Amino acid sequence: MQVNWGAAREPGWDVLDLAGAGPSGLAAARRWAEGRLGFLAEPDRVDALIVVGELLENAYVHAPGPAELRLHITQDPCEVTVAVTDVGTGEPRLRVPGHAGGRGLLLVDELAVTWGVSHHDDGKVVWARLDCG
Repeated sequence: MQVNWGAAREPGWDVLDLAGAGPSGLAAARRWAEGRLGFLAEPDRVDALIVVGELLENAYVHAPGPAELRLHITQDPCEVTVAVTDVGTGEPRLRVPGHAGGRGLLLVDELAVTWGVSHHDDGKVVWARLDCG
């Protein structure tokens, strides 16, 4: 199941507006996510926060910055979906790591059950789904 631009209006999504926050908003966004994921077992919480950080950082590096951070958590089965929206048009892709980076999506790919991107008229949503507990 892909995450689309309008998914944030569906029940169960927590949404943090990041439009115009700039890179200084990264720490606040991580704290916001940690507060919502605090009930998870530590290994699952750490994995989800790594994915949050990588997707947000990619939006700052490869797009004009994130517009929203979205989290969706289900209990049975336990799944966490992390989604970052931005107004960029680029296509996220796995790269060979080098001095300039290229490790972020490799981490996401390793930690997530699945991940992807959905393009829309307003930009894109890069999302990842992780199993937990």
